Formats: sequence, C-alpha cells, structure tokens
Amino acid sequence: MRRFLSATWMTLAVVAGCASSRQAPPAAIPVPLASALLGDRGSPATPPPNFSIGQLPSGYPTALTPAAPATVVGGMTTGDETVAVFADSTRRLAAVMEELFEQHGFMRPPATPGSGFSPGYGPYSSFCSDSGSVSVEPLTGSNRRLARVTYRRALRGGGCLGYRAARSADQLTLPELKPPDGVHVAGSHGGSGTGEVSSAADVTGANLRASTIVAQYAAQLVAAGWIADPPAVSQRVTAQYFEAKDASGGRWAGVLMASGGGSALAISLIMHPRVNP
Repeated sequence: MRRFLSATWMTLAVVAGCASSRQAPPAAIPVPLASALLGDRGSPATPPPNFSIGQLPSGYPTALTPAAPATVVGGMTTGDETVAVFADSTRRLAAVMEELFEQHGFMRPPATPGSGFSPGYGPYSSFCSDSGSVSVEPLTGSNRRLARVTYRRALRGGGCLGYRAARSADQLTLPELKPPDGVHVAGSHGGSGTGEVSSAADVTGANLRASTIVAQYAAQLVAAGWIADPPAVSQRVTAQYFEAKDASGGRWAGVLMASGGGSALAISLIMHPRVNP
C-alpha cells in the first residue's frame, strides 16, 4: 500500500511541476486510475477518494499550511482522513510542520507507560488535539523535497483519547518490570479485567535460574510498594506470593512465578482482587 501511495504522490508532483508548461493541464487525476494505483478493490464500506492538485484537499485544516517557500502539491480525502503533500527545496518541511502543529494546539502524546513485563510505547510520531490527530512524513529519494501530512478527524471525544490508557480506580496497575542485565524479553503479553490483571513473558539469556530471576523482579515490585511473602523454590520453578493495593485502596493478591532454566525461562505475574479481609 505504501508503495502505491508513493507512486501516486510522485504522479501528483510531476503533474504539478509540469502544469506551467502545458496549455491545458488536467484539473484532477482520473479517480478510477488513482483508485487503481492506491489498491482500491471497490469495497462498499470505503468511500471514494477525493483528489486535488495544486491546492489543499477538502477537509484539511488551512491553518496547518506551511508558509513560502513551501508550496502545495496536492492531496486526497477519504472518509475521515485527509492527506496533503507539500514541497520545499530546503528539505526542512518535517521540522517546520511539527512546529506548526504545536502552534495550533496539537501536542505530541506522552509515552505510554509499560505494564508488567510489557514495555511502554513512545515517543509517538503523531500530534493530537480535540479535533483529531496529525503527522508528517518526509519522503525520500527523488521525492525528498516533499512531505506528506496526514490529518485524521476525531469522531468522538477528541483525537488524544486513543493515546490514553483508560483504567478505573479499582483496577490494579502493574508497574513496568525491567529485565535484569543480560536478560532479553523475547515476547510479552498481558491483560486486565474486573477479576484479574496479568502479565507474562518469555525471557532468554545465559545461565538463567528461576530463583534468581524471580528475586530480581520481586525487588522491583517491593520497591513499588508491594508486599511479598518468602518465595517457594524448587530446581526449575520458583513462585512468590504478593499483595498490592489499587488506587481506590482495594487489595489484590497473586503470584510471581518463573519456570525453566539454562537459556530460556517463562515468567508470569497474575493478580486477583482479595475477597476476604
């Protein structure tokens, strides 16, 4: 899809650059041709794109137009997404556009914190506001003087909501657990609900021992204010009981466990609300 988009923007640039030398430049790219280049298969759920050449596409915020010497190459609008392409020989359009976003109330969302064995996300390349989100992508190669700006209108509640983790006060938040030195998290996953919060991961390294890994992760939980019982240790499995409180003061209990050894371990943390005092 990205390859088709690049081809379409190259066509836009060529048409715009040659317009002054033609007596009858086309008013727009033929929609069937552009749709075919973009890989459209005629899905009834996808609205037909609306293209423009030499002017801003419909729905694009005019305030987010860079000043001269930048020029408008063209763009397209499909549903709630508008893409505009700008040209500037200084090749600083990406930095210029990001400054423009901030000047008009768009902000870069803060990085999303990690949870359990899963790392956080960020920094984000998009900027957001109550009206929607916007991002800029400088093109490369023969199109390196161009930049593509994508604006997505927010349907409900503001464009920044998608970057915020919604969590109620009675939902336990797992602290981000960093792997010890020399240990690599090969894959992680987790989940949360009213009755459980969990995180699990596969870790790799040299001379791994379940008891050592549990002790190193347990130290991070204790540092976060969790209460630990002594671990139960066997040759290839180590488990340790923990208690913690959510933001509303509710008590949770569960087990941190690691199994395996040598070069690979599986580790998990599963917490449940405590029903009994």
